[in-house]
Amino acid sequence: MHLTGWCALILRLWIIFNLPERLDQKMEQQLGNNWKNTSANFDPPGSILDINWHSWFNPNIVFEDPRIEIIREQVFHQENDLQLKLDFYRPKGSKKLLPAILQIHGGAWISGSKRQAALLMTHMAVQGWACFSVVHRFSPDIVFPEHLIDIKHALQWIRNNAEEYGVDPDFIVVTGGSAGGHLASLMALTQNKPEFQPGFEKTDTSIQGCVSLYGVFDFSEPFNDNTPYPAKAKLLEIVCGGTPDSKPECYNQITPAYWISEETPPFLLVQGETDALIPVNETQTFFHALQSQNSQNSAMLSLPLVEHAFDIFPTLTAQCIVPTIERYLVMLHDNHINRTGGK
Repeated sequence: MHLTGWCALILRLWIIFNLPERLDQKMEQQLGNNWKNTSANFDPPGSILDINWHSWFNPNIVFEDPRIEIIREQVFHQENDLQLKLDFYRPKGSKKLLPAILQIHGGAWISGSKRQAALLMTHMAVQGWACFSVVHRFSPDIVFPEHLIDIKHALQWIRNNAEEYGVDPDFIVVTGGSAGGHLASLMALTQNKPEFQPGFEKTDTSIQGCVSLYGVFDFSEPFNDNTPYPAKAKLLEIVCGGTPDSKPECYNQITPAYWISEETPPFLLVQGETDALIPVNETQTFFHALQSQNSQNSAMLSLPLVEHAFDIFPTLTAQCIVPTIERYLVMLHDNHINRTGGK
């Protein structure tokens, strides 16, 4: 039994260490020269010696990088007694306009922390990005689409304060995991939709790209009689304030595929193949819907032996995936620069 455990560990390490090379091949197959001609500034660990063990055993160490500064608890929306806040990560001493990331935490729409995805936020700040990790109100205090409206307020604040914080208002991408991946997808898919911008309908809520990690895309299957996820139905009743029969419009609005159009920006979907909460075919179905609208520069990666929430802490898996996400975002930004002439 002892030997079996060691063999399983060695096999898992071999798969993870070889993961970046296989991901690179998958991305090149899907994105061609656009991917091939893009490089990242950070290489994934190639051996046990390359692993950042300090961040693995002390996840908070990523916040102590001397190359970045973090502005915490910035209020981005206030209404009566309500205060919604974000954390802002940026490189120290930068004098140029920075591309921006709006990060949305997971937590099943009922909980969560803006310190999730800290490895991605701190890493991208080091690479010259402005990173905003935001929160939203939780169900059952609110029902959908209030979660999405809260995030739209965050985007409004970022653009309104772009000059003060050195942010390029014309290039903002959105990232998130799980329920945050779902909301990130909707942010990209519902740009400038007035029904999700009450009181600020004329605000520019355009998004230039989306990275959704193990996002939720299927809102009907949990209500099937033979569903393997009956608990999901109970959760969605809380989030939507009813069932698909009693709240059909809400379930249409909350389903990302409902909003796919020719204006959909590029997507990177990342999904673990052994995720016990989100089956990989759920992400594949959404990706095929994106492809049906010829969504350019979109890609999907399925990760062998990877579970849900693999990026919450700076694990070996997260350290292997973050460079791919960085390279994808750099590719989108390079495309933007080439298309606009750097303006």
